[in-house]
Amino acid sequence: MSSLVTNMRHYRKSDLKPGLLVKDPVTKDLGFLVERFDIMEGWEHEEIWVWDMYWTGPTTDFENCKVPFIEEALLSLLNAEEWIIVEKEDE
Repeated sequence: MSSLVTNMRHYRKSDLKPGLLVKDPVTKDLGFLVERFDIMEGWEHEEIWVWDMYWTGPTTDFENCKVPFIEEALLSLLNAEEWIIVEKEDE
């Protein structure tokens, strides 16, 4: 009997930081995490954390270069390997 081995990482909220670069392997677009904020701040509602992201790449234009993403959705895309984190090269 064989077992499936995966290198899949489970990303958590603590892995997301301003300056993190993500890549959509399908479109080749790159997204840069800028700022995390609670979109429900000031409302009597549970917190909903959102990341402001700036995008560049083949499918990005002036209308979709700044897109906020709900943190849970961002983590789901990373954990499903729909997006990947671009690691910094050693200097």
